Amino acid sequence: MLGELPRRLRIGVGVVNQKREPVEGGDEVLRRTRRAVEVLGAERVLLTPDCGFATFADNPVASARAAEAARGHVARAAAVLRRG
Repeated sequence: MLGELPRRLRIGVGVVNQKREPVEGGDEVLRRTRRAVEVLGAERVLLTPDCGFATFADNPVASARAAEAARGHVARAAAVLRRG
């Protein structure tokens, strides 16, 4: 289980799926973020997308709009958790 990894390690947790539209709501991202913090501890959690935002011009995986919306939800979730 991830919570059993050595305490010195920080863990990137994918909290948004950038390939899915519509983008997950902010409440869903916050729920996932809180669960990660509950298991790992706030000092160990790094919030990330599931697998990057591949917005290549010739073969877009995610639209720029979806990537921007998802990043905004992650930033808001981080801000909420920082406030406690």
